[in-house]
Amino acid sequence: MNMIKKYFLQILVVLLLIAIAWGLYLIGKVDDNKNNPIQASIHQTQGDATPVKLPTADNVDTIFFPVRNWVVPEPEISAKSAIVFNFKPNNSNNILFKKNAEQVLPIASLTKLMTAIIALENYNPEDVIKVSKDSVDINGNNGGLINGEELKVRDLLYIMLVESSNDAAMALAEDGTKIDFDTFIYLMNKKAGEMNLENTQFIEPIGLNSLNQSTAGEMAIIAEHAIKIPLILEILKTSQTTIFSIDKRFIHNITNTNKLLGKIPQLIGGKTGFTDEAGGCMVTISNISNISDNYLITVVLASSQREDDTSKLIDWAQKAWIWQ
Repeated sequence: MNMIKKYFLQILVVLLLIAIAWGLYLIGKVDDNKNNPIQASIHQTQGDATPVKLPTADNVDTIFFPVRNWVVPEPEISAKSAIVFNFKPNNSNNILFKKNAEQVLPIASLTKLMTAIIALENYNPEDVIKVSKDSVDINGNNGGLINGEELKVRDLLYIMLVESSNDAAMALAEDGTKIDFDTFIYLMNKKAGEMNLENTQFIEPIGLNSLNQSTAGEMAIIAEHAIKIPLILEILKTSQTTIFSIDKRFIHNITNTNKLLGKIPQLIGGKTGFTDEAGGCMVTISNISNISDNYLITVVLASSQREDDTSKLIDWAQKAWIWQ
């Protein structure tokens, strides 16, 4: 009953705003008529008034949207922490849903979003990095990098973000010639500070360490920053691709760990993560109801069903909010 009352209250608010806009329009017309007296004419056959376009849902300023539809209940998810964030290029962002969004938790391979940001701030995508034995020996087999092979920074980013390769993340942080490992980690934390992320910290560039921590709310901010970088957004959209080493000796056929790509029409891309300590983690970016430049960012942390939770949140956001 309370949800229905809230729903009708929001409708009344929208109607009130339309009435105010209409009243202001009429006042303006009166002022115009005072300043510009009507001249009588024998040719007037349809009256002196000019037809007026009444304000409708189609021409009400989109600043009023989205509006919550309280008939649709809050979603039930397994994640300890989650957020649904409506990101618009004009920075008029809205939090549509949150569950313990300020709780500090391990973020597993969501770490690699910040790794990608720092890599592109310090390297050209066409720069070449020679993969070391230390990077290849790091825990995890995704990516299948070979000791001594040379790859472009662009290609290492694809392998790291699409297939969530720990080897590629370590190669970007440790094997480049411009900055060393400690400096790379320092820059990751410095960037978090510049973004005012008070509860985010990085110990390493992969996410294996449970002290790589953040909150759902702060991960949404990192994701928002990442998708403003065209190359990162392009990579996050990729379902599968083939990467070649510089000398073409080694081939890497990579497949995205994001199982929702291609299954949810609105989904643009995302990043997954999992460790025993962190549980299932997931960030996704979706387009909202085919509205141009209007994006939905979802984050789930410590989930036992990260894909199911994310699907529920995206579907809920479409139904529980009136977008236009």
